[in-house]
Amino acid sequence: MTSEKILSAARELFEEKGFDLTSVREIATKADVNVALINYHFGSKENLLLAVMEQSVDSTRLKLHNINQSASSSEEKLLQVIDLYVEKIFSNCKYHQLIHRELSTTQRPELVEGISKILNRNSSELRKLLEEGQKKKAFKKDVDIDMAMATLFGVMYQTTHSIFRKRWLRANEDDESYRLRVKKYLNDLLTGYLVK
Repeated sequence: MTSEKILSAARELFEEKGFDLTSVREIATKADVNVALINYHFGSKENLLLAVMEQSVDSTRLKLHNINQSASSSEEKLLQVIDLYVEKIFSNCKYHQLIHRELSTTQRPELVEGISKILNRNSSELRKLLEEGQKKKAFKKDVDIDMAMATLFGVMYQTTHSIFRKRWLRANEDDESYRLRVKKYLNDLLTGYLVK
């Protein structure tokens, strides 16, 4: 399908070169389509980035929804969410760096707003899980859910970003050991904070 080819090419180029340095013409060449088709399907490069994000976020939101709907305990669900995010972000570091880079720019406020709206959908699923844990009295009533979520995403950003990662990687630690250490840390930290 043409739109899928375009999305795949755009994501690859955005991750490799960044949003600003990627031209619509380059995306068209990589997707083996003409520029008019990109304009027809997406209207603009900004809309194309949002569509790339929608595709990624929708997949994660479905997984979060399934975790929320499962018969697992609240604590098990929390561990599944941590596992989901660690695996997702560690395997897609360039994509997540692209998103953080765009969120930190002041040049395109409409794009930042669009990205935020898309990301907030997954945050809403995570919030449901945490609030449900509180209702079931599995999680402490007085915890700050916003800060728990910020902690999860902040640790993930710091530990996977190519520059910051170097600070936290131990000598002779391979990628797998590092990923498992991050996951264990988040499990211990968030269960210690949330679970009664």
